[in-house]
Amino acid sequence: MPVPSTTPAALQDDELQNLASEWRIRAMQGDQLAHRLAQALEAEQRRRIRDTGLQTLPPAASPNAAPWWKFW
Repeated sequence: MPVPSTTPAALQDDELQNLASEWRIRAMQGDQLAHRLAQALEAEQRRRIRDTGLQTLPPAASPNAAPWWKFW
């Protein structure tokens, strides 16, 4: 299997998934180069999942501005 010539960030999601699983299989057979490539591809997968899961939400408005404790 040839070494991918593009960066993991340039790959489509399905291509990235296929390559990561193929390189992970080779890595489990003891290939050190495959281990490094599988790690890089899997790191890109995790980054994409993390980035798509992040949402910027406005802070929740407090229903009352009074303190939660009462002095007396």
